[in-house]
This record gives sequence, C-alpha cells and structure tokens, in this order.
Amino acid sequence: MAAAIVDININEGETFIMSLEFWDDVDNTLPIDVSTDTFTGSFKIGTKTIPMTMTHLTPAVNVIEAKVAYSLMTDLSSKGKYDVDQLNTSGDKFRLIQGDVRVSQEVV
Repeated sequence: MAAAIVDININEGETFIMSLEFWDDVDNTLPIDVSTDTFTGSFKIGTKTIPMTMTHLTPAVNVIEAKVAYSLMTDLSSKGKYDVDQLNTSGDKFRLIQGDVRVSQEVV
C-alpha cells in the first residue's frame, strides 16, 4: 500500500495537531483496531528534525493523534517534509502519510 501524500501548511510557533482515523469501509462504519500498533512521525524542516508525539485516542480503537508542541515550532525555515509510520504487532512497518510542509513565518 502506498502512503497517502498530503501537503501541510502550518504556522510557526503554533501547536500542530493531526488526527488519523482507520476504517475498513468507505462509509466509515467498520473501525480498524490499531490500539496495539505503534506509530512514529516527524517533521524535517531545514536542518531540524521535530518528532511528533503519537497518542491513541481512547476509547476509540481506530484513532490516533499526532502532535507537536508550539515550543518546538519556532525558528523554522519555510519548508520541509514529514511522514507518519505504523508498526503493527506482526513487526510490519508501513508509511501511512507523507508530504511537504510549508511554514508561515511568525511576524515579530
């Protein structure tokens, strides 16, 4: 399965939050249980690698949240890349989503 490609525009100095939902059908009625899987994600912006904090949102078994605190989103160049990977309990690793990041610079 190829990773989804989604470009992101973010504001420098703001907290970044993205939720990902996992469904087994197009009508979003059959959730996929990812509660035992591990997720990693990060931004690579200029020379900085900024890790995302990945959290399973309970009680939903099919939703994760990727977050980067505002304190890590300062002094950034204007563009970069990001990705989010999934490691399931069988040891298989998948790239779920990736893309370009554009940072709107904070005016001081």
